[in-house]
Amino acid sequence: MTRLMMLALAALILPGGVPARAPASRSLAPKPMTCAVPVGRGDTAASLKARFGAQAKLMKIHAAEGEMVSGMALWPGDPARRIDVFFDESSRKRVETIRITEPKSRWRIGGLGLGSRLDAVLRANGKAVQIGGFGWDYGGGVDPRGGKLAHWQGGCHIGLVMDVGHDVTNPPEGIYGDGLILNAKDPRLKLARPEVTKIYISWP
Repeated sequence: MTRLMMLALAALILPGGVPARAPASRSLAPKPMTCAVPVGRGDTAASLKARFGAQAKLMKIHAAEGEMVSGMALWPGDPARRIDVFFDESSRKRVETIRITEPKSRWRIGGLGLGSRLDAVLRANGKAVQIGGFGWDYGGGVDPRGGKLAHWQGGCHIGLVMDVGHDVTNPPEGIYGDGLILNAKDPRLKLARPEVTKIYISWP
């Protein structure tokens, strides 16, 4: 099993009034995803190239621990839309997993996107989750505990990785390290204000 797949699996099984604002521009509007759009079960490098043309580029993609693997990037020059695509090891053609990591990404699935907080994850999953200890390459993986994220409508798995909130200047002790499992009600998580930093979608 590759390090990439270990990371994808870790994301599934590791432990007052406000002034009205002008409507967001179209470029900043959330981009909805499903298990079939913009990438779906059975897609291949060829089908994505046919669908997206020059916006589907075969290239080396960062995996865990600095490893580079052969894959594809959709909209590689657009941080709001970029999606990393990883192929099945045996065929090197069939899409196995896609990943969203760009902080400016506008993609959303089930209401979740990069920057989503724990309460949003719990609502989407429909039950409590567990989160692996932060601070290492396979850390922060969300275990949906059999909730909706593990069997999303449309037939895919949604894997999430979280990290300490970007606005937290003094993280609590005891939330870092391999082998640590944090329950959703752990008071340390309330202080850490974790947010989604990676989204993986895969097809069983």
